[in-house]
Amino acid sequence: MRIEDLRTVGDEELSADVCVVGSGPAGLTIAAELANSALRVLVLESGGRESSDAANALDDYDNVGARRAQPDRLAGDRILGGNSHTWSGRCALLDELDFRARPWVPGSGWPIGPGDLEPYLTRAACHIGIGHGSGFTDDGFWDLAGRTRPADALDPERFRPYFWQISRDPSDPFDCKRFGAHVESLVARNVLILINTTVTHLDTDPDGAHVRTLQVAGADPRPRTVRARAVVLATGGIGNARLLLASRRTVPEGLGNRHDLVGRYLMDHRCGAVGVLEPGAAESIAQRFGKYVVKTPHGRHTFLHGVALSPEIQAKEGLLNCALWLQEVPAADDPWDSVKQLLRGRGDRHDAKVALTNAGLLFAGARRRLVQHTGLPHKLDRIELRCMVEQAPNAESRVTLTDRADRLGVPTVRVDWRVHAQEDATVRRAAALAVAEFARLGLPTPTLFEWAAPDSALPLELTDWAHPTGTTRMSADPRAGVVDTDCLVHGTDNLFVAGSSVFPTTGHANPTLTIVALAVRLADHLRGKVAPSG
Repeated sequence: MRIEDLRTVGDEELSADVCVVGSGPAGLTIAAELANSALRVLVLESGGRESSDAANALDDYDNVGARRAQPDRLAGDRILGGNSHTWSGRCALLDELDFRARPWVPGSGWPIGPGDLEPYLTRAACHIGIGHGSGFTDDGFWDLAGRTRPADALDPERFRPYFWQISRDPSDPFDCKRFGAHVESLVARNVLILINTTVTHLDTDPDGAHVRTLQVAGADPRPRTVRARAVVLATGGIGNARLLLASRRTVPEGLGNRHDLVGRYLMDHRCGAVGVLEPGAAESIAQRFGKYVVKTPHGRHTFLHGVALSPEIQAKEGLLNCALWLQEVPAADDPWDSVKQLLRGRGDRHDAKVALTNAGLLFAGARRRLVQHTGLPHKLDRIELRCMVEQAPNAESRVTLTDRADRLGVPTVRVDWRVHAQEDATVRRAAALAVAEFARLGLPTPTLFEWAAPDSALPLELTDWAHPTGTTRMSADPRAGVVDTDCLVHGTDNLFVAGSSVFPTTGHANPTLTIVALAVRLADHLRGKVAPSG
């Protein structure tokens, strides 16, 4: 793929069959899937090759809702590769339950099911840097890993086993996949990526049914025009809604907003530690709920074993979907970080000293990784019991425009993210059940924080997890959502949306694997729908 700056290209290059706005995992997956096809593809990225304060300032917003982990700026840098520049690499699948309309979760239910995504998960795994696209999140993991299931099974009325897979960058075994770093290695003469190119407005026909042009600006704010047969917005859970709402010169309410739904149903994952274990419990805990290194069709990959609330207890007690796992928190002098720095050629004398001082731990770790194929033993400060809980859709949790504009003239956003008592009740119930389940299994039990105790009236000390979701939700009925099952904006014929903003519900799972699978699916749809210009 060729990468250029907006300042260096002529107007004749600002046209394509498919224009993708955003170069994060969704946008670059679509571009890669359409590589070497008959379609001319143009990817527009607001940032550059490196992160910059000037580009990131375009994401400044007003927060009038619940406290967020990043109160002044949205997660996800404006940079080539998008939020893969900062993600943690944890990959998970939505549960079958997440696609259902659940009576105890108002507004739940997807218009597609897990079977509609299954054909695209293997290709998604290749894009995202994992070994298996499906079949790894429950007890199926043991067969994939060639391991014997633990004899001490979880109580199925309360919990089911759950596994997360950690993305691995093909050029750096110590890091997760950074999409931007691999763009130029893909040979695709039909794909052009323009960096430092910010879309400021989508221009349509008088009815708002067809996008005719995109107005763009860069370091030089002089407006320029992009023409494309099909347009895909892939700018994140906040950015997609912002651009639709801000494109109001012809349609005053914004594009796709005939029923006042763009920006509504903002969800995230509330996440954080709910309890703690002493470091001495690490060995016994790791044998049951630790990390496993598995040989897969795409190399060796790490899997993390945790638990999730069973569908039965969710239905019986009116709970949301919630998962828990144990997170080792390394001590300040943990040697493994020093070893990584030395192996990368970035280490110094201090790193060498730390490694030598902890030679015994490093030897034990090498044995565990090479012989037992489990996670590395760290020098720990503590072990945290962490949880991630879904949010129920709420139309009043939303993104709207302010009266201010950024330096390119695009209205900034007001984020009114709302939390709910159902989430609090779910987290406290799940935490208490986890403590009881650990005790039943004969494992060390976490000590819950006071505010996470079942009878506590204190506010939960959890924040968002930078997974903004739901603001352009998918629906079969235009009166219930913003995009249809093909991610086409209702009421338009050539405007599509990619990313977590189309999710009707979040489940407890990290969203990136589902985002990429939907992007692969959308790329196939575009290949069949958009006629090459020749």
